Amino acid sequence: MMLGCTTEETLCEASLCAAPVATLKIKLVDKTTNRNLLNKQSTFKLSDLTISSTSYSTALALKIDSTELNNKYVTVLSSGNETFTLNFKDYPTDKIEIRSKLAKSGCCKILDVQSIAVNGKPVCEKCRGVEIIEIIK
Repeated sequence: MMLGCTTEETLCEASLCAAPVATLKIKLVDKTTNRNLLNKQSTFKLSDLTISSTSYSTALALKIDSTELNNKYVTVLSSGNETFTLNFKDYPTDKIEIRSKLAKSGCCKILDVQSIAVNGKPVCEKCRGVEIIEIIK
């Protein structure tokens, strides 16, 4: 029997772990033209969109993710099981439900997304990585 820490435990004690979150990229699409409403050609204004979460009491601060050349998204970080409520102009409200659990990955824990649904319809089961959520308006 060996007393003390294993090499892995010692390394893990020294590691810095970021808070586990899941990244959702929300893409708003025009139902008639199939165009991304966030792209430059549209009349979209960030003030036209509000997103709130069951985890927070105020609307989320929103930013446009323009890291891809031909697509723009609104990026939202999820910290667990929660529902996002999305309001865009005078369109009907959309609900994005995310279910996840913590899982060990090396020394740190990660958020393992189990499922995502938009307005009750599954988007993915056993989701992997950054998820793109397309919402038709």
